[in-house]
Amino acid sequence: MNMLRLLSIALFALLSATTVMAQPDLLVEALRSYQSGELMKARLLVDEAVETPAHSQDPEAWLLRGFIYKDLFKGMPQGTEADKIRDEAMNSLVNSLNLDEAGTYRDNAVQAYDYLTRSCFNEAAKSLSESQEQRAMDLFGQFKRATLRRDPGADLKAKEVEFHNALGTVLTKRFNQDREDTTWFFKAVEAYQEVMKLEPENYGANYNLATLYYNRGVFEIRAIKAEDDIPTIQQIQEASKEYFQKALPYMLKAHELNPNRRETLLGLEGIYYSLQDTVNSDKFRELYEMMPPQNDQ
Repeated sequence: MNMLRLLSIALFALLSATTVMAQPDLLVEALRSYQSGELMKARLLVDEAVETPAHSQDPEAWLLRGFIYKDLFKGMPQGTEADKIRDEAMNSLVNSLNLDEAGTYRDNAVQAYDYLTRSCFNEAAKSLSESQEQRAMDLFGQFKRATLRRDPGADLKAKEVEFHNALGTVLTKRFNQDREDTTWFFKAVEAYQEVMKLEPENYGANYNLATLYYNRGVFEIRAIKAEDDIPTIQQIQEASKEYFQKALPYMLKAHELNPNRRETLLGLEGIYYSLQDTVNSDKFRELYEMMPPQNDQ
């Protein structure tokens, strides 16, 4: 039975009892306004209702408030104000669940709460696609807190891996756009390392981190100027070598995880060449040329 039908039945007796009074019950009026689509009026009425002794501990009242705020949230553009409305909806639904000892409204409350929780993750993903990294991280934090609030034992590993891999990709693009600003480089490294804390065998994180380190080393070498003195050049070369050395174990791991990917063979050729290890560089070049291109699919 849907929430409106359930509430309508539950509140019918209350509505009948209040018809003889000059002032109808606030919760009944809030439900009427909600049913007619007057969400702002319903919000004001339900906010007042849950402050009264009659409804402050009433799971029905908090359920209705949760649904009103959820629908308000759905009609708002994404942003800080919508986040506040979503928080209010979730708080109300949690109150309803906590007060509903008989479990009468549990299914409706859980369904609405889970919808709002998913919206946090979906908005985080959308923010990443729009290069709004900080908002994405804030929303992902909200998603985690909301999930664990209802289910403290929830396994969020898969979502953590998915999010931080995507975050690393976006931060890497930021760095590639302006390699003078190393802030993005270190943030991207941190994102991929976070993935590998959770899932050391993650191919994407290993390959992407290896590529990130390698490209940083190449950039340092290419930044050498003709007028640079010998000590400066040597210092840059040593720094670049450190990046190539950092890249190597991650690329080897990626190759171990998926030996049929030509991209890792090409990556290993380049890393070993940059480390002046021509034997291994030639070895992986030969393997690359022997492997069919379709293996990159």
